Amino acid sequence: MTLTQDQRIAIIKHAAESSQKVSATKSVADFIEEIKTEEVLGEHGLLDAQDYDIQDEASLFDYSPNAESIDEEDLEIGISDEMKGLYS
Repeated sequence: MTLTQDQRIAIIKHAAESSQKVSATKSVADFIEEIKTEEVLGEHGLLDAQDYDIQDEASLFDYSPNAESIDEEDLEIGISDEMKGLYS
């Protein structure tokens, strides 16, 4: 079956109209919102940040002076016998 030019144009028109009716799902809309927020914060930083906002965010950081005294490169990592066989 060969379509006429008018039939092909009608099919394309219908496909174009149908594609414009598709709306973004909630997860896609949330993802776009998150990306836009990151762009704004990256470009402008915190907008109208109040002192209590900064203190609230700072309270989320854990500071442990003991963590700085651990040198992970000095720790010996145990290797199983199976892994030792791969490297010998």
